[in-house]
Amino acid sequence: MALDVVDLRKGDRFLFTEAVSGSFGGNEVTVLNVSLGGAQFTHPQPMRIGTRGRLTFRRGDVIVAVPAHVVWSHLGKVGTAMSYTSGVKLDAADPQFAAAINALYKSGIVLRDAESLDRKRQRMIEREAARKSQVRVIPSSEPPPG
Repeated sequence: MALDVVDLRKGDRFLFTEAVSGSFGGNEVTVLNVSLGGAQFTHPQPMRIGTRGRLTFRRGDVIVAVPAHVVWSHLGKVGTAMSYTSGVKLDAADPQFAAAINALYKSGIVLRDAESLDRKRQRMIEREAARKSQVRVIPSSEPPPG
């Protein structure tokens, strides 16, 4: 079964090759990946969609501090523990953020993520299979047979 996955991204996504700690609006986060338009990170406490804050992290000589807002957030398994993963969108295009991503890429700290859409497609297939395997009881006004 082939599912079409719509790519809403405006640019490439870059995965960190090592854990990078940072903060978002006063919450400690671990940044997973970045793009020109936003970032994804994990964190221990829930965040509300729409929350605005400043995403900050430092790796070597590269310092990032950009305003952003949460566009999605989910509780899920990260490694062996449960944690929240959230996606933020930058409030505005930021040339310094683009330069920071470029510097991280040139130094090998981030790598272009060529498989993210394949992973998204696989998650969609797994969710659809799980949904189909569930027995659904639909209430009826008719008495049961027998």
